[in-house]
Amino acid sequence: MTRCWLCLLVWGATAVAAQPGEPAYQRPGTPEVAGVRHLCLIYHGAPNRVEWTRDAIFPYVAHVDDKGVPTDWMFDSFLFIEFAGPRGVWFHHYVEGKPQATADDWAWLADCWFREKTGLIGLERAVARAGEVLRQPDHIVNVAITLPVPLRPVKEFGPLHGQDRTLNFGREEDRRQALAWYIDRVLARWRGQKYRHLRLVGFYWTEESIPPTDYAIVRATADLVHRAGYKLFWIPYFSAQGISEWRKLGIDGTMLQPNYFFPAKADPDRLAKAASKALAAGCGIEIEFDGRAFDSQERQDRFWAYLDAGVKYGWMTNALLGYYEGGNCIKRFVETPGDGRRMYDALYRFLKGTYEPSGRTKPAELTTTSAVGPPERSTADNLALASKGAKITGCARPSNEPELAPEKVIDGVVSDYGGQGGFGYFPIPGSLTIELPTLATVSRTQLLLWDQDDRWFQYRIETSADGKAWTPAVDKSKGRWRSWQVDRFPARDARFVRLIGLHNSINTNFQVVELEVYAR
Repeated sequence: MTRCWLCLLVWGATAVAAQPGEPAYQRPGTPEVAGVRHLCLIYHGAPNRVEWTRDAIFPYVAHVDDKGVPTDWMFDSFLFIEFAGPRGVWFHHYVEGKPQATADDWAWLADCWFREKTGLIGLERAVARAGEVLRQPDHIVNVAITLPVPLRPVKEFGPLHGQDRTLNFGREEDRRQALAWYIDRVLARWRGQKYRHLRLVGFYWTEESIPPTDYAIVRATADLVHRAGYKLFWIPYFSAQGISEWRKLGIDGTMLQPNYFFPAKADPDRLAKAASKALAAGCGIEIEFDGRAFDSQERQDRFWAYLDAGVKYGWMTNALLGYYEGGNCIKRFVETPGDGRRMYDALYRFLKGTYEPSGRTKPAELTTTSAVGPPERSTADNLALASKGAKITGCARPSNEPELAPEKVIDGVVSDYGGQGGFGYFPIPGSLTIELPTLATVSRTQLLLWDQDDRWFQYRIETSADGKAWTPAVDKSKGRWRSWQVDRFPARDARFVRLIGLHNSINTNFQVVELEVYAR
């Protein structure tokens, strides 16, 4: 088994400190993230949500015993989030032919956090009450607030309250203006409350994937938030676009979703891949579970796996962490003797960094996964990079799919691909040829095959000095090949490297995230 620096994280041990230049999680509790360590998502607003009164949110604020008496603090930070309004409209996703959020809906969202008895006031009262019992009356927790997304297809929006112009979200300036209005409205409401136990630290970008077409509005939003003195947070799904660009976009805190808890059939390597991907992107991790933890042993085992993986891969103590709990699962933990109480107490120990592995999760060795790559990987030594003058030839360009262009195979990015972008493909049978900048003596290729499910591939690689006479280099026409492949062959002079796709176990396209070429 190929070993890598990640294997220094051994089962049952705390991760070693990252050395300068090594991939590392985004650290918790730093000024970069306004001191946030454990950010719990509180879904609030729509009629079907839990009414977050003091008593409902109390076991999230403080760890309580089986009689409901606080013993210690729980989460230090809370994200108040809502993606759907009372009319069923979405604030972050466009669906053709469906009603879209209006200016009134945006106003409803900005105001919903500040209800008289639920929402932020429930959190304020819970912290105050826990502080009395724990004899820490000045305790403060952090709060982040969700932003609606100005969806580009919406061409007539508004006017916003207090304004007289209809906005066109096809224009970047109108999108920025709407977000500035929303932020100002939230801040005005916040200042009017004078909470003693809550600290507003930032806002949350609701879209869980950021395609290049949205880079401008995210940067503009980050500028708005920063000028107001706050941070911008983001929780992308596992294969989201933008994961490798989040800091360049001005986002301050990012937590990657492993998306391990939810599928009917879970990828057993997903948590290892999530650790690897988060390390490569320099971000944190989201812990995920919901009420299905009560429905089956398999779902409950997945809950334990997140905690166990947090110990094994170092994110329990070394990473900024978000927590998706389905809107009421922690509340159910407290209300359910037996399994519920055990999961609640384990979660508390995890928050405190004292949790020990449950013994339920198979302690498989951490393997080399796609986001980091094999130990031989070196951007400095890779000859097949567009930034160094390499070119793609001999491959049909997909129409209207810029995120699936052949050039993705030589862009050097291996942590920012999913089901709809970040890789190249060509039909089987077919091939893709890389023309290197100059003739070189080559002896190794490294190939990242698309690996977001359990599909496998077969292929061959050939080299040529002139693009006419070809010499076999790699033959993997038999076997089942997945993810990273390191292929060595006798050194030869080459200017061209051709990848021939032979088989995909799922469909008739050969899907490649990156193809690297190295000299002797």
